[in-house]
Amino acid sequence: MNFIMILIDSIATFVRRNPLLCLMVLMLALLAPSVLKGLAAFVFYFILGILLFGVIILMTIRWRFRRLQREMQEQFGGQGNFHNPGAGYTHRQDRQQPREEGEVKVYRTSETPEKRISEDVGDYVDFEETREKR
Repeated sequence: MNFIMILIDSIATFVRRNPLLCLMVLMLALLAPSVLKGLAAFVFYFILGILLFGVIILMTIRWRFRRLQREMQEQFGGQGNFHNPGAGYTHRQDRQQPREEGEVKVYRTSETPEKRISEDVGDYVDFEETREKR
């Protein structure tokens, strides 16, 4: 019973705030019911289209996040152990071969550009700064 009273009160409030719109809808219903049905169908399909568009956008965002997650898992070796901060962040070569302590390997990641300065420009001089006490 309380729900019906709330519904009637909200309808009455809407009519009080929008009297011109309500009068136009009432005149359409009385004078041209087919136009009102067409308008109602248009509004229905418009709202349905907006909802469908929203669902498509949400599904696209969800798909993109999952694809990004898969790419990140492939990039980090599919370890996926994010709960243990120390685990899951080692390089693949580190896991394949145990290393001796103190052993360092340097991997070339990209081609280094050639020297732009010709070889006969000058020589590198190794120097050492010394401070004199006065």
